[in-house]
Amino acid sequence: MDTAVQGSPQSHAANPRKEQHVMNTTKILLAAATALAVSGPASASTFASAILDITDFKLLHSSGADYSVANFSTLAGINDAHATASLNGAFANDADSRSILAPIPPNVAQQCLGACMPIAADTFTPIAGVPPVTTTYGHADQKLTGAAIMIGATPAGAHASTRADASTAVNAVASGNSDVGTSTTFRFVMGTSDTMTVSFMGNPYTRALVTPGSGPVSNANARLSWSINILNVTTGATELAYAPNELNAGSIRSATHAAPADLIYAPGASLFSATTGMLMAGNEYQITIQHNSLANTLQAVPEPASLAILATGLLGMGFLGRRRRG
Repeated sequence: MDTAVQGSPQSHAANPRKEQHVMNTTKILLAAATALAVSGPASASTFASAILDITDFKLLHSSGADYSVANFSTLAGINDAHATASLNGAFANDADSRSILAPIPPNVAQQCLGACMPIAADTFTPIAGVPPVTTTYGHADQKLTGAAIMIGATPAGAHASTRADASTAVNAVASGNSDVGTSTTFRFVMGTSDTMTVSFMGNPYTRALVTPGSGPVSNANARLSWSINILNVTTGATELAYAPNELNAGSIRSATHAAPADLIYAPGASLFSATTGMLMAGNEYQITIQHNSLANTLQAVPEPASLAILATGLLGMGFLGRRRRG
């Protein structure tokens, strides 16, 4: 009896290395659990941008001369512009509509939701280098100047620009998207029969970026949309339907978590043109121009609760091991 009582403490004191090993293991597990809970998952980000810059947009006679107000017996229409930014179901938007003969075309203020990077209003140049995707936001802007036909002594030459940006930052569980656009619709009656040529310089840009480590449903998408249609209202016939691939499907860029990439579409400025058949004097025609930039991003990462569970599990493993060795 006395021997057994005395032998128990002797047996415990005889294993100091095992006790120290358990304590060290517990400390390591505790450090790992703390690091996981504090640092979160690996860095990840998504970014999308779409910019369309149309310059020197004109409607030309068969002779190459600019159309002017004097060439139409009837002329009326609207320049309509809008910009919309969105983030997690919230929206910021603005719109402006003015007559095509108004001295000042519409220019919608830039829209932003979230911590937008500092882009000055009416800036339509791409972000150089790797975008600083350290915030989550949706951004949109638009500007229109000039006119497609000669108004008074002012030469023809419209300049229309649209921009959309969206970003989700490191470890963000958020979505952002933005879309901007301009549309011009006007009706006219020709004073003299002639063809009509649409001519302009177009400079498209799209970018979609998803970095490695982004969540399992992360994606970034950017695309442009531009078209012009001329309808013979009198006969119902379509005189022109022009939507160049370079400003539409060819501009689409999309990246996902399954294939992280930085995809850029930047072919540079090019001349675009298309010509109708003969437009007859006395007939009524309608021109509709659509011009849009669209960008959206989405990112999902493990929730903080999952990390906490993992950290707790590691701690539990350490204490359980210590109890078993006690």
